[in-house]
Amino acid sequence: MANETHTTQRLKKMRKRKAKPFATIITTGLSISSGLMLGFAVPNLIGADSGLDFAKAILLAGAGALVSLGVNRLAVEKGALQAAIGTAGATLVSTGSILAVGAGLFAATYAGLVIKDVDALRQQEFGTEYAEYIDLRNHKAIEAGRAAPVIRAIVDDLTAKDSCEQETSCISGQGNGGVGPGSRALSEERQRAESIAAQVETGAIIRRSALDRLNGLLAEYQNILGNGDLTETERRIGLQANVALAGQAISDLNEAVPTALLAAFVSELRSGVVIAHSEESTLKLNSLLAGYADSLNGVLNSIDRGSNIRPSFPGKSGVSDTFSYIGYFLPIAAIVAVVELIFPLTLWLYTYFTLVGRVYRDDPPAEDEGPDADSFEGLVAMPPVKLAPEPNNKPPRNSHGSTKSQHRYQNRAGR
Repeated sequence: MANETHTTQRLKKMRKRKAKPFATIITTGLSISSGLMLGFAVPNLIGADSGLDFAKAILLAGAGALVSLGVNRLAVEKGALQAAIGTAGATLVSTGSILAVGAGLFAATYAGLVIKDVDALRQQEFGTEYAEYIDLRNHKAIEAGRAAPVIRAIVDDLTAKDSCEQETSCISGQGNGGVGPGSRALSEERQRAESIAAQVETGAIIRRSALDRLNGLLAEYQNILGNGDLTETERRIGLQANVALAGQAISDLNEAVPTALLAAFVSELRSGVVIAHSEESTLKLNSLLAGYADSLNGVLNSIDRGSNIRPSFPGKSGVSDTFSYIGYFLPIAAIVAVVELIFPLTLWLYTYFTLVGRVYRDDPPAEDEGPDADSFEGLVAMPPVKLAPEPNNKPPRNSHGSTKSQHRYQNRAGR
């Protein structure tokens, strides 16, 4: 009795278990994969730095996996069946729920997987933009520095005219030299031009110093950006400090470009002077000053009038920023989209089409008479031809031995 019970238990163990449906296995696997990817992505989104933050990440990833599993299984195992038999709204609810949950998980997973790289890309692009801005400001400073020879020529000419006026009254034409209204007006303009020339020359020295500092800071910016030993927070702090120092150097560089001062001096020259009781001297001196103004104005017009807006250091990247760089991370986005959106929807469609086919097969419409027997579809649908078995005249062979051995066994049994 005990032996029979043991044999029965062994037979039950050896009995083949019923296999789980493919949809159940694949939706479970997809949800597990989705949860694992989300588990790697969420810490980057929330900036996990402590144990509590990691606990939040695990909770969010687990909840997302459970939601994905529940929605996908309900949609495939229940919704597809209801849609196949014509239940109103089943198709919309099933596909809509898959798309809604999949889109949310796709956005969170994709963004979390690439957000650190996007942040590094934005900082790298800012470095390039900042270098271009510094190059533009330096170019303007160089062009403005071309005013120095013009200013120096104006100073030399005014000095010569002042000396000539004091010696022979060559400008006013009145008297035989000496210090008069014309000489005093020329002396004032000369002193003003000498002051402008000194500031332009000082600005050239400041420009070279500021540019050397900026070149060093740009090199340091790239070193900080490429330092793999720094954490994301340390790298951002270092870059922001570097940009602050560069901003001070740029301010010095802007001060080295005396375009406003030169423009004001041009206006002063064009406004002219008035020499008392000598209209002719006034006209001669103002004509001379107008020529100086035209020379300086030509230098100012050659200076590039590009944008003076200083680029701003990018803030911390968000989810929307990652989608701006989706082209850089297209393979990652494609894989996440397949796991979260495309395959669940494809599985639902295949399940739906299969169920619709079964419904049609088991309960075809009354007007459907099946394929025409003379058509290709009718030929394919025909059952295979079964041939009659050929007659076998040979004596049957027993599995326990030959015919002779059987007779021998029967004779022994008769005895």
